[in-house]
Order: sequence, then structure tokens, then C-alpha cells
Amino acid sequence: MTNLKAPTPVGPYSMFRYLGDNSDSALKKGPKQYWVMAGSIPIDPESGELNNDTIEDEVNQVFNNIEAVLADNNKTIEDIRKFTVFLTDLTYTPLVNAEIEKRINGEYPARSTIQVAGLPMGARVEIECLG
Repeated sequence: MTNLKAPTPVGPYSMFRYLGDNSDSALKKGPKQYWVMAGSIPIDPESGELNNDTIEDEVNQVFNNIEAVLADNNKTIEDIRKFTVFLTDLTYTPLVNAEIEKRINGEYPARSTIQVAGLPMGARVEIECLG
């Protein structure tokens, strides 16, 4: 991954929060640290503007932003356990699938994909993550 800059949130919220430590005593795997990442839209971190010339640009920018926020918190895209994908049109799903396949080697996270009427700043894709 290149040295990516994380975008600034577009409202009063944290982009990344730890949820605390939990022990999985049944499996005896020891403590786990769970986290959540706010939904990421295709904001270019340099300009603060939407990178939306094409839907492909939007999907790529969202994943760049996710990787940048994760890197700022000593995580990688491989640490994601679940994506929630919000799309203004479900026909964009294959583009999201292709980007996931390009960026993740190994076991894929769980995922929900939801079509919505609108997203912040007129984006066509937003993705939130849990780890």
C-alpha cells in the first residue's frame, strides 16, 4: 500500500473507535480488541471534494480512504471482519466485489450490501467496517 492520507470526517464523529477488549473464553483464544470504522465516502483527502468522475473512481477512493484510516490505527484491510456497503444502485455491486478481490488476499470479511436513496455529498457508495 502506498502512503495514503485519511480524509477528514464530514461531521462530528470519529472515523475509527475501539470498542474494548473482550475475551473469548469458550475458544480460549485470549483477549480480542474490537473496533468500528465510520462509513467512508469517496472524498479526496487532499481537496476535500468528492472523487466522483466515475463510479469506478468512487469505489477506488473509498477503499483508499478505508486503508488510510486503518493504517492510521495500525490496522490493515486484512483486519476487517465485516463490511457494510451502501450503494445508490445495486448494479455497482460487481465493482465493489472486484475491488475487494483486488485488495484482500485470503479469507473475505462478512458483508451486507444495501441500496439507499441517497448518501452524504451525493456519493454513490459508502462503506463502513468492523474488526
